[in-house]
Formats: sequence, structure tokens, C-alpha cells
Amino acid sequence: MRTVTSWVIAACLVCASCGAAPAEPRVKVDEKAGTVSLPATVADQGQYDVLKGAIEYLLVAKGGKTYETVFVTDCTAGEVLDALKKLGAKEGEPAGDGRPPTGMPVRIFAEYTSDGKPVRRAADEFVALIRTGEPLKPALWTVTGSRETFDPATEKRTLEAAVTGSLIGLHYTDRSPLIQNPRAEAKDENIYAANVKVLPTAGTVVRLVIERSAVEVPAGTRRVHVFLTGRVQGVGFRNFTEGHARRLGLTGWVMNLRDGRVEAVVEGPTAGVAELLEKIKRGPRYARVDKMDVKDEKPTGEFETFSVRYD
Repeated sequence: MRTVTSWVIAACLVCASCGAAPAEPRVKVDEKAGTVSLPATVADQGQYDVLKGAIEYLLVAKGGKTYETVFVTDCTAGEVLDALKKLGAKEGEPAGDGRPPTGMPVRIFAEYTSDGKPVRRAADEFVALIRTGEPLKPALWTVTGSRETFDPATEKRTLEAAVTGSLIGLHYTDRSPLIQNPRAEAKDENIYAANVKVLPTAGTVVRLVIERSAVEVPAGTRRVHVFLTGRVQGVGFRNFTEGHARRLGLTGWVMNLRDGRVEAVVEGPTAGVAELLEKIKRGPRYARVDKMDVKDEKPTGEFETFSVRYD
């Protein structure tokens, strides 16, 4: 396995007075290589006959659905998300209503030792389509960052992935994982099984490597982050923005904020972005825009369409 130069994202930091060395970090980041890596073990397959081998996850944390996954880790959702943010991951949008997830694209690999030799494989290969028995071809996964929810155990708002233990999901129906499978087929459930032909035996220690994937952004692309203040909620502002953005061939999202503002991220050809900004500066009928803050950001090419988000 290759050696990764990393720093601690979440580890037990020992105070200088105790004289002990810091514990080896569990979740590691190599910013130069654009990777996050974490330890995991191969899950025991076929624990429940009723599932007929179907799985829902590539990775779960302990306490999650360990009977429906390929790998299990001791690391928490918070640790992994903090690490992904070091690579530039921002809040994406989980899949829903047949719509694929949006967010930073990544590739996922598993590194382990077999017969004394290091092995590195795309994690996709450990998942097979039940219908054909064929393994998944290596492809991009999407970092959505999960969502916030109320945890009745702590009576606080927390990451939904921290409650469910779902870290890397295979289907659209569970919106809680930090990373989701964006393949169109993932709209359907019970279509995947572990590829036991190549999967190491249960309990085998592996290191999962999540690698940021660069997306080629066309020249002349502009990305803006916009906040609008005024009478911008309850007047059809989001649908107005979405309609014009799609007509102009732009991608991104728009949503209402709890403080009464509207927030949007828009990406696309410079001229189209400028035209949309002029339209939302006026807004739909009955709207009144008192202030529009526009910040230019680096284009990422992460969005496939323009959508309305809901908090």
C-alpha cells in the first residue's frame, strides 16, 4: 500500500503535561494528493436470509446497518465529513424523487494485503448487480455531506449520518449518507449485492481511500454565490429563479433561508449568469429585492441541472 503523508482530522490529542505521544490518526488527509483515507473491515455477508444478499451501503459506521454493507468502520460521520471538507467538499444535495445527488465528485478505492502483497482496487468492484452478477465499473461517487436532523438521544441537531451510521450509500432512498451513488439505476432498491467473488473474507482490515476527482470546467464558466434580501419569500422567487436558470442553460440551486432571505449558487456561461443576476435583481411580480450580495467563486462543474432546495 502506498504511504500517505497526512495530518489529524479527529484524533485523541494528548496534552504535553502527560508526556504521551498522540494517538495514530484514524481519518487521514493528504491535501496535495486530494485524498481522505480511513480504516475499515469487510462486513460479514448474508447475515439475514430475508435480504437474499441485497445490500444498501458501501460503508457504514458501527451501529449502522452492518448487515447491509460491504465495509464497516469505527470512524464517525463527523470525522469523515471534517476530512472531506479539507478537500474542499461543500454542502451538496442528497438524491430525491428520482433526482441524482449533487456535490463534489470522488472516486473510492480499497487498499489491503492479500497473500502478503498490497492490493488496491476500485471499491465499485466489490459491488455487483444482482440481475446480471456483473461488478460495477469504477465511476464517480458524490459527496452530499448528509443533512441535519434532530437527535432524540442528545436532544440536539446533528448530522443525519451520525444518527443512522450510513456513510456511503448505494441507493437514492436513504438520503442520510455523506456520500451517495449517483448512477441512474440507484433509483431502484434491492439491485445490488456484495461481489463475493473478489471481496476479501469478513473481518479483513482495509483502508478506504476517497479521492477527489477533478471535473473539467469549460472556459468562460462563471460561478456566483448570491444572497437576496427583501420581500423574496412567498412570492414565487425560487420557481422564478429556477425557470430562468434552466432556460439559460445554467446549473446550481436556490433555496429559502430561515431568516427570510433567498440563497442561490449559479454556475454556467458568463453571459448567462450575468443575465440571470439581472432578472433576479428585479425578481418576480410582487417581489421586492432590497439587497443582493454576489460573491464570485471558483467554478466546480459539480451540478448537472438547476434545482430548488428545501431546508
